[in-house]
Amino acid sequence: MLKKYLLLLFIFSSITSVFAQDSKTSGRTCRLVYPEKPSDSPSFVYLFDGRENQRVYLPAFNFSDVVKLKSGDITLVIAPVPITDPENIPPAYTRLTLPEEIENFYIFLSPDKNNTVLPLKMNLIHLDDDNFKIGQTLWCNFTKHHIAAKLGEIKLSVAARKTTIAKGPLPESGYYVAQFIFQANSTGEFRRITEQQWWFDANSRHVGFIADRGGRLPRIYFFRDFRQ
Repeated sequence: MLKKYLLLLFIFSSITSVFAQDSKTSGRTCRLVYPEKPSDSPSFVYLFDGRENQRVYLPAFNFSDVVKLKSGDITLVIAPVPITDPENIPPAYTRLTLPEEIENFYIFLSPDKNNTVLPLKMNLIHLDDDNFKIGQTLWCNFTKHHIAAKLGEIKLSVAARKTTIAKGPLPESGYYVAQFIFQANSTGEFRRITEQQWWFDANSRHVGFIADRGGRLPRIYFFRDFRQ
């Protein structure tokens, strides 16, 4: 009888353990990108979701690895070291409030010269799987300029501080010509930014960021986000 009781207890404990592990997991993921990363910036940061720290490598011109996060309403904090006291997080550490309904997203990091402790800030970019299809490009314009482009077989227009999703520039993978112009402060005549030859991967999503680094022309960053 005792052996039977212990066996049942073991089975129940095993099932409870599996359920507890499943309850902690979720389908929520994000990737970080820091295209304007200064040369003296740290290679690694810690992303804290209120429960655990995750060490994230920040490449200069690519996405970070996919980061898995817990579900629910959370506040993300980026820190140079692991956070061990959630009640006393330094106010200089940049924060990002994330509602429960946002499952997949990007975090666009940009320099923050006013922050001497950790000079960067987080910008949330929602990755809507229903509307953002394989082969499409999500364009995010962080500038005050109106951006227009001719990308292979399509034309693109992104208003200041707006985002848009564009169809693939080609019907299948291949090289194409990307031509960009901008309307300074969204008024007056359009001026040329650049003309380049880019590679299109029909099996991936792509993300384009347009940022203003204080120079004469806006900067354009283009990334491929391939996930199995």
